[in-house]
Amino acid sequence: MKDQIFENSVGLILDIKLWSGSKNLKAEDFKDVELPPEDLISLGSKRIHAKEKFKPIQQVRTKTLTYLESVAVSLYSGKIWIIPEARKSEVESALKNFVREFTQEKALFLSRFDKDQQQWLEQNRKWSRIIAPYLETPESVEKKFCFTWRTFKMSASEQVADDLTGSVLHEISHISEDVYQSIKGNERATQKNLKRIERLQGKLQGLAFVQPGVVTIEQELSKIMGERDTGGALHGHDLFRLIRLLIQLKNPSILKDILEATRSGIDYQFKYDAPQKTTTLPPIPHNQPRLPEAWF
Repeated sequence: MKDQIFENSVGLILDIKLWSGSKNLKAEDFKDVELPPEDLISLGSKRIHAKEKFKPIQQVRTKTLTYLESVAVSLYSGKIWIIPEARKSEVESALKNFVREFTQEKALFLSRFDKDQQQWLEQNRKWSRIIAPYLETPESVEKKFCFTWRTFKMSASEQVADDLTGSVLHEISHISEDVYQSIKGNERATQKNLKRIERLQGKLQGLAFVQPGVVTIEQELSKIMGERDTGGALHGHDLFRLIRLLIQLKNPSILKDILEATRSGIDYQFKYDAPQKTTTLPPIPHNQPRLPEAWF
């Protein structure tokens, strides 16, 4: 299984750096003002460039990460991404487009830099004494922006294989929990409610090489999501089935059972039984803990 993972995947290292537009505050910025000693407080930072000027270039970074999250698995806090070999060309093409957009936004940011910086200084004229000494130039700031990436073929490693499987399971569980919390008790789940499940489906379709059980989960999601109405919503019995499925998928031990069953060649049976109807119970005394909800 380990060899199959590395034969069918590609590693990706992504490095995106942005200038913060801030500098650390120093005690000398508050000349003639008595400050508490350093072991009591630590000073924060001062902004030397308007925050809103960074939004276009920050949005490129956000779009890049959002795209990668839809096709790849993040390992070690995003230091490495694992992508299916079959999608390598698609991912490389998308990243080239993001780099091009990043470069364009950076050039536009730098072309307006001096004007924007002077405008910020004017807006904060009262504090110019602690801002002016730290102003940057377009040339110095340009070096603080970076967008680079490279793909590489990984050597087989039991630890990385286990980490990759664990990361996939964590993501399935986390998304299932979030969507469950957003739709439980509702009579209808809208297209917006189901967007994350839809993205998870698409991602799982390319991750069969991680664990065969991933395909079992994706197929079960697809059966239910295929019952959406023309507006992309789920309701009635189909919504009930999705909620029951999410309850199972957000449970790490059940996810492991699914993988183990698939690995052993057993068709895993998801449970969609309705909760038993019960008679009304008397009020719970204040000193008695409540039982967990039966299924919602």
